[in-house]
Amino acid sequence: MAPQQTTRRRVTDERTDAGAAPSPSREAVADEVESDDIDSDVGVDDPRTLNSEDVHVRSYAHETTYELDLEVRAPDGDVAFETTYALEPGALRSEINALPTGAYEVRATLDDERSRTLRCLIDDSPDGTVLVEVGNGVLSLTEGLHDR
Repeated sequence: MAPQQTTRRRVTDERTDAGAAPSPSREAVADEVESDDIDSDVGVDDPRTLNSEDVHVRSYAHETTYELDLEVRAPDGDVAFETTYALEPGALRSEINALPTGAYEVRATLDDERSRTLRCLIDDSPDGTVLVEVGNGVLSLTEGLHDR
């Protein structure tokens, strides 16, 4: 079995102790997403929500193993997180607490052939999770986990 991740890097882990200020509301950060002048330090995560799923990756393939490269860039263009997955059929991967709340540009590349880019808000809510899905040679990149 191929390794799950061959490269992994995060710029910062800004989790803080219980004395930290609470995160701004999703709406407050979302307003900033629409502006081009976004501070990369917006919204240090609330320490009560330390298990925030920032990225959720699913493979719907039945027979094919895919290589998926994922790169997340902060508003200033710096790479905030990057990794490569070897996705076996039916694989599911999560990145927990990998990024502080904020606006990011996410780029996913499947088998060095297909790529998608999404500008989104990552936070500690299900709507603030990046969802990457692959299967039948198709790559999907969306913002938010949906329950239907």
